[in-house]
Amino acid sequence: MSSPDVAAIKAYLLSLQDGICGALEAEDGSGRFHEDVWTRAEGGGGRTRLLTEGCVFEKAGVAFSHVQGATLPASATAHRQELAGTAW
Repeated sequence: MSSPDVAAIKAYLLSLQDGICGALEAEDGSGRFHEDVWTRAEGGGGRTRLLTEGCVFEKAGVAFSHVQGATLPASATAHRQELAGTAW
């Protein structure tokens, strides 16, 4: 089994976010998304887009995040002990 192409998946999802935001702006007619690009100290980051006070949409948000960490939290491994200590 081959590993997933993370860069290609990320590019696809960012493109999908662009398309969704564009379609919502077109439907609204006057509202525009404002973007916040953020990073996570433990690894990764994301892009959050918000539209407020539009003609059709009072509020709309479309977010993307790609984050990673050194070990899964206990809540994620409570029912799968074999995953304890696994990076994500």
